[in-house]
Amino acid sequence: MEFSTETEAKQYALGMITKYIPPKNIHKHLEECKSYLNSASEDNKDYWKKEVKNLEEWINSDEFKNREYPRGIDELVLELIEWKSTIFALQNIDTENDPFKQHAFYAQWLVGGNYAIFCLLGKLVSKDPRDNSLRKLWSAVSKYISKSGLCGDGEVDYINERMHGPQGQFTNSNSPAILYRNKVIAHNESSPRIEWSDLDKDVELISRMWALVGMWSSVCLISPFRKPDQVFSGTESVFSSEEIELLLEQREIYLDKVKAWCTQCILTGERISKRSPVGSFSVHPPVARNNA
Repeated sequence: MEFSTETEAKQYALGMITKYIPPKNIHKHLEECKSYLNSASEDNKDYWKKEVKNLEEWINSDEFKNREYPRGIDELVLELIEWKSTIFALQNIDTENDPFKQHAFYAQWLVGGNYAIFCLLGKLVSKDPRDNSLRKLWSAVSKYISKSGLCGDGEVDYINERMHGPQGQFTNSNSPAILYRNKVIAHNESSPRIEWSDLDKDVELISRMWALVGMWSSVCLISPFRKPDQVFSGTESVFSSEEIELLLEQREIYLDKVKAWCTQCILTGERISKRSPVGSFSVHPPVARNNA
């Protein structure tokens, strides 16, 4: 795919990565953006004005009304990270009860999480040109990212080789996760053994690619991960409050690991830019001046 200008390439990237907000949530999100606009600094007001305008136009479009849109890459990546961080936490804390063995509901939840993770992985690295995949987006815009100052020397070429080379990462021979996805999830062919940690090499590459595209094409996502009080809500009957605190700490450890993958050169581990694909939004109260 060729673009006339880098701005055109960024617009294409934004169209693919942007999370499409479901109808039941979009009006609430519009009000939140208006609130951010009202409290934003002068430097950020133009951004929030544009967000409000784009949302209002989107709500009134036929595409939105008829639900003729795919899921955004942001949404797919964040969902993958949410699932993986929660399972990481459950793996690393010994709890008095094991609901996944004791209760059919929790066992089914774990099976559902298993399928969700490997389906998301497949969607993000799909080679099908019809798919709204991260692989497809990266191929279209990586040449601009290589000149952006956001990545390390040779990093884009290295990622391209891992994505598209004959010994690419996302193949049955090089990724236990892809092998499992292809043999177990997509087809009922065999049952290869896999450990949850086998996914991390794939999540690292996906996180770095997604981060580079996002940092190059847009501003950071504001508080994109679930709030701690939401993550294990409803499990109070099987986990103690102390156990839930420990689980949340482990989840945060995994999220910190992902944030490091997002901001560090995948070749050297060096942080090239101060920018990050995720951030937080806070309003600071005015400081009272002493005129005495």
